[in-house]
Amino acid sequence: MFTFTIENSELLNDFYQELKNYVRSLYGFTAKFLINPTLMEEYKEQEKLTLILLNKSIYQNIFNMMAQLDNNMFFSSLSCLENALYNIRLFNVLKINKNNLYKYMTDEYFDLKKCEEIIDKNTDIEKRNEFSVRDFYKEVKNTNRFADIKAIMPLQIHNGNLYMGLSNGNELSDKLQDKIRGYIISMYRALSAHNQLFFNGGIDEDAEETEGRIYRKFMEYVRTYA
Repeated sequence: MFTFTIENSELLNDFYQELKNYVRSLYGFTAKFLINPTLMEEYKEQEKLTLILLNKSIYQNIFNMMAQLDNNMFFSSLSCLENALYNIRLFNVLKINKNNLYKYMTDEYFDLKKCEEIIDKNTDIEKRNEFSVRDFYKEVKNTNRFADIKAIMPLQIHNGNLYMGLSNGNELSDKLQDKIRGYIISMYRALSAHNQLFFNGGIDEDAEETEGRIYRKFMEYVRTYA
């Protein structure tokens, strides 16, 4: 089981545990939302199936990311996170514009980046989310693809030694824990942005309570690290 031992470890471990509850609860809500004939009445069956599968992939990758972290397997967790973030980006452009959904289903040359650029161009700056899933995806991808080995290598060294097993051993370096801290917080923000595409409004009170708990914990984190 992955645990933080760095500064503010109690807060970080509480947030990580709450994040696991959040992932379980919100997947249940979003999955039920996507199969609800009333909530999804504007979509054809093939369109709904596409969104259902994408949403499932997002959550499967996040579950797998946390499972890999619990085994201190950093690089495999990064691969899962990269996949989840890509599909969060894709789901976003398909959900907010049905023309994109149609293009994705019919055009083998569908361009996600181009769709995002068009959406950005038509979105007022003040209405844009301050957190960019796209930028976070690029950061994770660069680390996962070893774009900067000089930045990655120190994360793997603990007490002057490089652990040679598949995992990083029982103890992770402070630098690696700090990196994971940032990834976990940013993953929550990316998933929160994804879940905002689903209207709740009392549909699932348990999911709302779970969202409220992790948001309060996130604000505690913000106050601590501000």
